Amino acid sequence: MIFICRNCARRMKSDGASGTDGGGMSVASFCPSCGNRFALLANPGETLFLEAVNAGLAGQELMARVLESAAETRTHAVDQIAVAPTAGWREMAAEWVWIEPGSFVMGSPELEAGREIDEDPQHEVAIERGFHLGKYTVTRGQWEDVMGTTPWALNGDAPSSPTLPAVFISWNDVQDFLARLNEVDADAAYRLPTEAEWEYACRAGTATTWSFGDDRHALGDHAWYVDSDVAEEDQSAQEVGAKRPNPWGLHDTHGNVWEWCQDVYGDGYYAESPAVDPQGPSAGPESTRVVRGGYFRYFTRHSRSASRNTRWPEDRHRAVGARLVKTAR
Repeated sequence: MIFICRNCARRMKSDGASGTDGGGMSVASFCPSCGNRFALLANPGETLFLEAVNAGLAGQELMARVLESAAETRTHAVDQIAVAPTAGWREMAAEWVWIEPGSFVMGSPELEAGREIDEDPQHEVAIERGFHLGKYTVTRGQWEDVMGTTPWALNGDAPSSPTLPAVFISWNDVQDFLARLNEVDADAAYRLPTEAEWEYACRAGTATTWSFGDDRHALGDHAWYVDSDVAEEDQSAQEVGAKRPNPWGLHDTHGNVWEWCQDVYGDGYYAESPAVDPQGPSAGPESTRVVRGGYFRYFTRHSRSASRNTRWPEDRHRAVGARLVKTAR
């Protein structure tokens, strides 16, 4: 099912999902061009079906297996358990993963369950220069230490653990954060990853739906994602590093919080993307920017390695954070 904006005829992008009384679910979408929004309200039976069709390996479960698949999906989601991190935020901020240069196939194949049209066509991309990528997303402790602000607290996200992801940080805010880091470090330069660098690192040499394979039911070991049985106000981002890392040692590339990329978002960009180190389409500073990785209040398909979403650069949201690139000056 897809939704088209009535104002500008562009494909709507997912914004979030929340539980309602009696087992229903509200699914929100927005237009990345004009900002038009709408919400789809699913009743309990439709909610069960939505969970079921997200559970299959090929997205085409036979109707006779829908209830069985849904039950497995719901049980696995409820069993997501929070685990305290083993390191403090300062140790986490100092941990970087070296990403070797290489090439990969960007986008998703036609038969991948949950794929969207902006992941097409698949195309080979070469990353010519290696870089260090944060092992974790930027934490609240790191943000407060650099910026002296707590935007999550100002927006009603009360938990203040320094190892939670920094959220309610806009793309513009992150540019200020990067500028401060670059002022004080004479040996390294910091920036956001390009969308291609992000997917290359997330995939970590794999070509499957997620970096751990195609089995949807293993996702709970690697990601935080929607649990429609729990009230929305009782769900939030979890401590970074509490789930298993991808094959290259990066944590939380699937789920927990969306991560800002440097690129402007273009829904048809893949058809014209350069084959070497693509930087995203050219557009003005007010254009929407790419976010990647999925988040704790949306479906499993949004945590796939190929999944793309977008936000306005001034948007601050409880489910959007950042992961940094570090290169030598």
